[in-house]
Amino acid sequence: MNIALNKDKSIGKVIYIVEGGKTEPYILHKLFTKVFDYQVEMLLRDKGYYKYNSKENATSQVFVVNAEESNIKNIDKNSEFLDNLFIELVEHYDFDIDNSAMFYLFDRDNQSNTDAQMIEMLINSLTNSRENQNYLRPGLLLLSYPSIESFTLSNFCKDSFSEKFRLGSDLKIFLNEKSINHQKINEETLISATEELLKAFSVMGINNYDIDNFGDCNIDIFHYEEASFSREKLYRALSLVCISLIDLGLIELT
Repeated sequence: MNIALNKDKSIGKVIYIVEGGKTEPYILHKLFTKVFDYQVEMLLRDKGYYKYNSKENATSQVFVVNAEESNIKNIDKNSEFLDNLFIELVEHYDFDIDNSAMFYLFDRDNQSNTDAQMIEMLINSLTNSRENQNYLRPGLLLLSYPSIESFTLSNFCKDSFSEKFRLGSDLKIFLNEKSINHQKINEETLISATEELLKAFSVMGINNYDIDNFGDCNIDIFHYEEASFSREKLYRALSLVCISLIDLGLIELT
């Protein structure tokens, strides 16, 4: 498998709705303004609105927004938060929601997101970044086990999927002890992270997946991780951030 970065890709309108107010926005800022060269706008809980790497490019626009709180229930189809957010993005920031790729980045931390049944329902419903049949919300749900720091780990650690953690805080301690920092993410490490993701898929027996209907693969990953936690009270370190970049055509697999 050859992995390449397509840095000249027109990606259209892209919105990331993220759980955390610090690490996820920083990682996405790093990816889209330093590894790739795009304008990024952010609307964060405690910081308000910011624009980075300002560019006049009508064919590529990335918007990062915090969920109302660190709980996956915010992206349920009955959530008033999303209704209000979409209105705000259209009316105040002229962001075309109807023609956007949308990704939800959340942690599978059994302390903050405890409703496994709801998570499974959302995985089965939010299967495509642009449209979902029989569901009011567009978008693709991408979890990190146990937290977004698994993406950082995969950039710098060989066989990162073999590492196991109960909570995101445990993983943060591990990264600190190993002097692994998301500030060092670059083109080379992103390719390594993609390699680690594909190796994890192989370990789980996932040999094929449909990026336009990622739900089946996504639910297989969820069941694998839930079984791991049931046995050991530990998740195997895995983040699906790279799937969004593959979906957008920024990471190409041949």
